[in-house]
Formats: sequence, structure tokens, C-alpha cells
Amino acid sequence: MSITYELAFCIVVQLLTAGICLGVYKCTVSFMQQEISELKQDMKKYNNVLERLIHVEDSAKSAHKRIDNIQNIL
Repeated sequence: MSITYELAFCIVVQLLTAGICLGVYKCTVSFMQQEISELKQDMKKYNNVLERLIHVEDSAKSAHKRIDNIQNIL
């Protein structure tokens, strides 16, 4: 039993197609992992700003209370 050229050609084409599909899949996964890591970094920056904003709001509330106390005394 011998392999014909057509069968050999079909096998080569299928192997090339499978290789291309795996390559595209691997590139897509690595790109998505990179984007996820960038989103995590952005989220950390956002959380830091949010914590600072909460601290500023608390400080402003405290300042308003002191101003109200001073106004009541005067």
C-alpha cells in the first residue's frame, strides 16, 4: 500500500492548518493575558485614588465641623 501524492498533500495541508490555528490561539491567549495584567494595574491605580478621595472627604467633614464650632462660639 503506497501513499499517493494527493493523500500526502492533504496531510501536509492539514498539518499546516493545524499549526496556524495553534499559533493564532497562542498569540490570542498571550495578548489577552497582557491586556488583563494592564487592566489589573489600572484597577490598582483607581483603587488608590478612591482611597485617597475617601480620606479627603473625611478630612473635609472634620474641617466643616470645626468651622461650624468656631462660628457657634463667635
